[in-house]
Amino acid sequence: MHRKDVLSNGLRVVTEELPHFRSVSLGVWLGVGSRDETPAEHGLTHFLEHMAFKGTPRRGAVDIAREIDQVGGSCNAFTTKEHTCFHGKVLAAQAPRLVDLLGDLALYPLCRTEDLEKERQVILEEIFSQDDNPEDLVQVLFARNFWGGHAFGRPILGEAERISRVRREDLLTYREATYRPENSVVAAAGRVSHDDLIKLLEPAFQGFNNGRAPRRREPAPVQPAAWAFPRDLEQVQVCLGTQGPAADDPRRFAATMLNILLGGNMSSRLFQVIREQLGLAYSIYSFISFFSDTGFLGISAGVSPQHLEALLAAVSQELKRIKDEAVSPAELQSAREYLQGSIYLSVEDVDHLMMRLAKNELYFGRYFPIEDIVSGLLAVTAKEIQELANELLQAENWGLALLGPVEGEMGGVDF
Repeated sequence: MHRKDVLSNGLRVVTEELPHFRSVSLGVWLGVGSRDETPAEHGLTHFLEHMAFKGTPRRGAVDIAREIDQVGGSCNAFTTKEHTCFHGKVLAAQAPRLVDLLGDLALYPLCRTEDLEKERQVILEEIFSQDDNPEDLVQVLFARNFWGGHAFGRPILGEAERISRVRREDLLTYREATYRPENSVVAAAGRVSHDDLIKLLEPAFQGFNNGRAPRRREPAPVQPAAWAFPRDLEQVQVCLGTQGPAADDPRRFAATMLNILLGGNMSSRLFQVIREQLGLAYSIYSFISFFSDTGFLGISAGVSPQHLEALLAAVSQELKRIKDEAVSPAELQSAREYLQGSIYLSVEDVDHLMMRLAKNELYFGRYFPIEDIVSGLLAVTAKEIQELANELLQAENWGLALLGPVEGEMGGVDF
């Protein structure tokens, strides 16, 4: 059973009660991400997430770690382009402790200077680790250029130079400006009583208020082009991408189907042609991301330099084919069955259910039953997929980033 309430400070609470589970997954979702930062604030959202675990007025860092272990579950946090989430999964009997802990972490981090210096190095190591992973780095380089220097394209972790100069005052000022109950959601799924959760949340979050006006999110323009980033690597990492529909766009169902057919699983066209038939790459896949006002459809691959041109030509051919030819009934049915199975299997995971609850509320302001999502996907026709492919997959819409033993820009491939 799904329920929703709004606390007096504007904080939204959504739950899905599933009594047959022994556990509950709870998430505190703050409506602030890396796209909300100014250039001078770059990396502060993620930095604040880290600092929460260094201590609050009621708990030191060791106390936090010990309490997470004592509840016998998990507790963590993550930052995205549009949200910060503190979340945990515990046995239902431990839900009161989890509510108290997550509220403390999200709302009352001390951000002490001595802790900041320690965590600064941890974040720098995280950035260096990303820079040492070519598959991740090509995505970062692509986004920075494709979104034209907009905050949307800046890396969530921040840049090492800026992180090295962050002060305690920077964190506190940014937090005060951006953490707002009205754009935040608490979501819980599993063996949870909605009424009992409200009773726990009211005292834990009663101090969460912010009278400042919310920041306005600026649209994220794109600048499609080709970029080469020479590096001494064994492979060329390829990131190809185009703008897609937003989370609340009616075309999101067709976009999801298009992604599955293109490169979303092992039977997809890119995997079958480029890996299985041509043997050009070990790893190739497509992916889709939906945000509040835009989206992204991408293709990622790693390839030996001597096979790069052939791989790009093969990708171009598959993009052309999905635009020119309607998907066959058998292929469409296969994609439908894959998605239907994936969605229904996901409802056995309370963490997934909690995240779906939160995103429904954040992006749509209401709950979408699983059956509605499945129905929306199953209703997508071959004609709708082809029409969307012709709208999104035009040559002028694509960005291409190459990282590895490359020189100059690649040309001669018509995407």
